[in-house]
Amino acid sequence: MTHASNHSTDYVHEANQLRARLETHFLRQELALVENASQSPPRVIQESFPDPAPVRQGFAELPFGSAGPVMPDIASDRADGDLRPVFGTEWQLAELRGAARWLAHSSYGTGIVDGLTSYIVRTGFDYQTTAIRGQNTPRQLVAEVQRIVRALLDDNQWQLDFEQQLCAAQHVDGEIILALEEDAGQVRVRRAEPAWLTEPADKAYLERRIEAASPLNWKYGIATDMHDATRVRGYFIQWNADSNAWRFYSSGRVVHIKSNTPRHVKRGLTDFYPVVSELADAVALNHRMSKGAAIQASIAMIIEAAHGSGVGLGIGDPTHIGASLARPNGSGQQLSASGRYASERRSDWHEGMVIDTKGKKFQAGPMGGAQSDGFVKVLQAGLRSVGVRWNMPEHLISGDASNNNYASILEAGSPFVCRIEAEQEKLCKAYERMLWSVLRIHFETGRLNLRRYGLTWSDLRRCVNLIVTGTSPVIGQRRDSFEVDAQLYDRGLMSADTLAAKYDLDPEEEREKRERAHPVPSPLGGES
Repeated sequence: MTHASNHSTDYVHEANQLRARLETHFLRQELALVENASQSPPRVIQESFPDPAPVRQGFAELPFGSAGPVMPDIASDRADGDLRPVFGTEWQLAELRGAARWLAHSSYGTGIVDGLTSYIVRTGFDYQTTAIRGQNTPRQLVAEVQRIVRALLDDNQWQLDFEQQLCAAQHVDGEIILALEEDAGQVRVRRAEPAWLTEPADKAYLERRIEAASPLNWKYGIATDMHDATRVRGYFIQWNADSNAWRFYSSGRVVHIKSNTPRHVKRGLTDFYPVVSELADAVALNHRMSKGAAIQASIAMIIEAAHGSGVGLGIGDPTHIGASLARPNGSGQQLSASGRYASERRSDWHEGMVIDTKGKKFQAGPMGGAQSDGFVKVLQAGLRSVGVRWNMPEHLISGDASNNNYASILEAGSPFVCRIEAEQEKLCKAYERMLWSVLRIHFETGRLNLRRYGLTWSDLRRCVNLIVTGTSPVIGQRRDSFEVDAQLYDRGLMSADTLAAKYDLDPEEEREKRERAHPVPSPLGGES
């Protein structure tokens, strides 16, 4: 028995040794690949007439912009909340966001995002609580709800700063994820990065924890019915990619604002997806134009001496073709042993560079020729095609206002104004849903006591309005617009708060100013 035990021990020891050798072999291979990649020279684009230089090196591996065959539409393209062939996994979605974020930090991308944000948000949204007509809503209830809304905005530093961040994220990432958490008697709005909304590892445990009646679909971190991605049960968020910092939120505790995808697709898609190729090409073209022009501008003089002339100075020396005269040292000049000027190869095109062609004919590059204007036209055409994605006028994306009539761009009914107003209304409705979720938390925790008013939660929804409005982007024909709004106000079709918000005025602030300017006299004498 002892002999057999020794044999089995030897086999186990030998197997462990073989396993260790295999792991060591694979680790050495991986290390060699990493070292070769780090030591290899940077990729150089060789000059070749039939093969143009690629301009999308960073996006060649992404699943868009390729010249492959068109994918057929099949019934399973939207299964599990996918958007095939655009994305079908979290990794593919992360690739698209990575490309969009890179472009959003380029010069043109920054202008696009900042321009959209400034027109959509402008000076911030207005949040008001009003009573619904005919419901006999207690005035104290309206005031209490307004105080809750105001406390939420103040505690979370919401207005303007946070609004701008969310608007930019909606266009770059394609979605906004806001988690509502209780914090010291208040509600904290916590923004989650799209990558933190991820599919959990132990789905069965979560289903037991939330007492799900049937298995759920957890793809992309959103728990839905197995065959209906529109019935959302909750969200699994892993904060900062920490496996120990996860939390499951019910659907009423998360505000998920998606863009560019239908309702039955679980996640949003970046605005930059349709124009990644065009915008990347424009960025690359502008960079190369600037680089070429900078090199051309740095050349102060080009010496084209005939072959053999200036022998005493070393000019025209065939042994130094393509070199440039070296700058003199402290003695005033630098000579070689033969008495000629020493020459050296240069690749740093500093200002005032003097080039000696050594008897060769100088040929200017494309940026130094007449065709340079064509590059500018191509760049502008490319940027205009990108701007169509957002109905954006040319000056907002290219900086060229020569083809724009600024007054007509911001008139009511223009394509860009309609686009901005639609974006504003989408955010307004989403923020109204968020405010109702916050009120629900206050109601469930007892901080909003409806019994004192003899009301239930359903009664509150029927007698109170939560209205979020944005500032109109229209600036043309302001007088005509105001006359129409004044008629609507006189007929009771528009409230004073809505009218003030449309013209970028804070109703509460204006009322306080009016009361300070015209104080109401007290019945007991003096001013109240």
